[in-house]
Amino acid sequence: MNINVKFFEDKFVEAIGAGIYGISVQTNTKNKELLYVGESVFVLVRCATHLYEIVKGNGYLGFTKEMIESNNITLVFELLTSESDKKKRKAKEKEVIKDKHPRMQSEISDRVKPIEEMIGEMTNLLNE
Repeated sequence: MNINVKFFEDKFVEAIGAGIYGISVQTNTKNKELLYVGESVFVLVRCATHLYEIVKGNGYLGFTKEMIESNNITLVFELLTSESDKKKRKAKEKEVIKDKHPRMQSEISDRVKPIEEMIGEMTNLLNE
């Protein structure tokens, strides 16, 4: 794996708790693009799981083995907001998804697109 990872650089301690997070991708030539928005009672742990799945290179959030070998890609994990109340957290997650249109989510609740579609989206994004 050669991709760069920014893992809650500015809010690492806050990410230990509950909240809404975003996963974005950035290349040397492109601005950051939001891929996914999620919520968790333990954001840091949940995002470590996302990172593990991405590193496998099986298409999770659109990343293939070839893509994770690129050193001009940066994967960015960010805490968007802290929220311990589950009901408020779920509502805010859906609101952020609706507002920001993450590239890998279908906008049906918090669901992601099918793997093949995510790989196509990521390929297009990296080739734009």
